[in-house]
Amino acid sequence: MKKTILVMCMLLMGGASFGACEVQCPEPYDLSHSVSQFFSTITGQKFISEKVGEKIIRKSVQKNITSGEIKTDIKSFSARDLKAGRFKSIEITGKDVNAQGIMISSFHAKTLCNFNYVTENKNGDVVVKENMPLAVKIVITEDDINKTMDSSDYKRLVDNINNIGGNFNIFQIDSTKVRLKDNKLYYTMKYTLPFVKKAKEIAFSADLRVENGDIKMANTTYENNSTSVDLNKFSKIINYINPLDFSAKILENRDAKFNIENVNISDKKVTIEGRMTVLKDKE
Repeated sequence: MKKTILVMCMLLMGGASFGACEVQCPEPYDLSHSVSQFFSTITGQKFISEKVGEKIIRKSVQKNITSGEIKTDIKSFSARDLKAGRFKSIEITGKDVNAQGIMISSFHAKTLCNFNYVTENKNGDVVVKENMPLAVKIVITEDDINKTMDSSDYKRLVDNINNIGGNFNIFQIDSTKVRLKDNKLYYTMKYTLPFVKKAKEIAFSADLRVENGDIKMANTTYENNSTSVDLNKFSKIINYINPLDFSAKILENRDAKFNIENVNISDKKVTIEGRMTVLKDKE
């Protein structure tokens, strides 16, 4: 279940918009007979197979993250069906997860259909037989965001901006920091200008909103009146290095579609909710 594993541990994401579309679930097929399912349940085979499957998935997820506590839950039709890759649902919960330098206090992902089908081919590659929709919820704290901005990948993002600024002899970003307060995101950026030794600082607050499935900063306001920089000119740069959108983009992958539906700041935490679909493989 490599593709499912990657989804659950937040290493997949796409940019397609689902909006208010209904979840399209496949009708169950190729399931074992109801009598077999009954005996699988009363003999305890189904329970044992679920626990084995949960352990395998949990270990697979943990191989794809640096650290974090992972819990899994599988609901199957029978031991035979689960072995064949057909199951009712899968649910994975993560706590204090570090995924490729992205810090996440908690995440929860659960399939939305009561029939899911994932197999392996003769080469050992994972084959998703039917589209697999999931509901996803991510909680990121102020501390998570700042730790993420210390990651090598985020610093590489800032370096891209600095390379552009250096080529045009404009500015260089020295450091960035985020605070979450009064249901807003407060962003502080220290930067230097050509031929000016002392670093300058831009501090602004912003609301968060969902725009075309992405997290954007909105209603941006300066918090330090001393700066003379036109914030509108910095809007594209600000959203380019938006740490929350960066955290989401690490999930990007052509094998899945994801749409962020809601983002909310409360109690120094950002909650992101959306819907993801792991795409069916072409036969």
